[in-house]
Amino acid sequence: MLLCYLYFRGIGDHGLIDPVEGINASIALHMSAGENYFIPKIGDSLASGCTMGSWWLSALGLNIFGWGEFAVRFFSALSGLGMILAAALSAGEGRKSWLASCICASMVLCFTVSQISSSHAIFSCLTAFAMFGIVRSRTNRDWLFLSHFLISLSFIIHGPSGIFLPFLSVIIYSILCEDWDLLKDFFTWPFGIAMTLLISGLYFVVIISANYHLIYFMFVQNYSYSFGGIIGSIIFILMCLTPFHGFIIKAVIEIFPKEYPAEKSPELFMLVWALVFGVSEIFSGDLLAISTSVPALSAIVARKLDYWLDKKISSVRYSFLINILILFPVLYIFMPLTARYFPVIKVSLMSFIPYLIVMSLFLLASWYYTKTRQIKKWVRNVSAAALLCLMPLGGIFDLTAENYSVRDIGMSLREAIKGNQTVIQYRVNYPSMYFYTLRNSILIDSPLNHGIEEKKFVADTSFIDSLWKRKDRTFLVMPEVVDVNSILPKKTNVFHITRAEGMLLLSNQ
Repeated sequence: MLLCYLYFRGIGDHGLIDPVEGINASIALHMSAGENYFIPKIGDSLASGCTMGSWWLSALGLNIFGWGEFAVRFFSALSGLGMILAAALSAGEGRKSWLASCICASMVLCFTVSQISSSHAIFSCLTAFAMFGIVRSRTNRDWLFLSHFLISLSFIIHGPSGIFLPFLSVIIYSILCEDWDLLKDFFTWPFGIAMTLLISGLYFVVIISANYHLIYFMFVQNYSYSFGGIIGSIIFILMCLTPFHGFIIKAVIEIFPKEYPAEKSPELFMLVWALVFGVSEIFSGDLLAISTSVPALSAIVARKLDYWLDKKISSVRYSFLINILILFPVLYIFMPLTARYFPVIKVSLMSFIPYLIVMSLFLLASWYYTKTRQIKKWVRNVSAAALLCLMPLGGIFDLTAENYSVRDIGMSLREAIKGNQTVIQYRVNYPSMYFYTLRNSILIDSPLNHGIEEKKFVADTSFIDSLWKRKDRTFLVMPEVVDVNSILPKKTNVFHITRAEGMLLLSNQ
């Protein structure tokens, strides 16, 4: 109940973040409103991408919950809870399950992907349950049916990597441990293979019949989420695995095989799974997809931590020490300095400061209960402190979304625009504008979004004059820093309707 509140709280209270959410939500709205679920478009512009299944789910959410942000984020939030459940089931029963739930739920990346309209949380949820099925198949082969079924759905949700990466994980683990029984069962079990071929083949047939161009789209990533090269990626990963870096590193060191063939174990399989998915997504440039590794890492840490607390308390102390060495500079030195240069952090300071306070409580609880060997209180209170971090973390997300969204402008346009009136985006490109208005925007001197076929207009005076002087009403969305007089006709009226963060909405009538 607590996690349902934390993960669903406020997902419909703030605007879409462009371009990530704007593209996904606008494509889903076009599918829902146009009733064509096989041609991904934003207005008149075709879009490419391999996440057809996630667009279908968002369109379904719009049909169920109505036209709003909650609808397109609903399945992501639900999948976030699914990731937590899969981590708990993979870890085992009792205390291990409890620890895995708290570790997975409180990791920044798991929470982040569950709060945005994209395929990442859904993909991570499906693959996490597929991993759980493979782990359980060592005692009952029938669980492979679940794995193959979910891997097939992952293909529909996230493209070819949904099938390729799980298969690769099984192959690498089988070779590493010489576990030929798993390899044989996974690839030769008739019900599993039949399920994969049936669902994947049916998906191919359907999309080829509806729009054969989608075969090309399935192998195209319409945008990436890289963050400034190798150093930026490392910083991003460190932030997203907060607050359990030390425990993850210590668990991985203990599990990592020291000889060949390695000893068979569920922990080693989950580690192979996490590394294969994580490394693949880093090289693809889609860093948000590293969330596929979070349930596996959470289950690993929970299983090892459960053992350490009873048998090897020194390992908990070493893990805590590594946590301090990583978290302290990242949270208390690097982030405040970064706030001076990145406005995205400045606008969230009202929630970031409480987040640091609660994180300090987490570190203090970890130190105190480890030092005093109060095992039961460690499990209960340290886990509770980790979950408390989600409250201010949600506030950081809300403030960031509110300050970097054109929701106010979009809602004003939705109420004001009628008939064939024109919407112009000048020097900006917000895909979410289509979601809010269900109208095409004319882009003038605007940056283009990769993967969307958008015509780029050159901003010349005669073209803007012809649009602004038309009898039909024309709306102009533009940055506040641009001089209006430099781009609009001198002898026509300009009506200021509203402003958002650094943006203006103007009208000629």
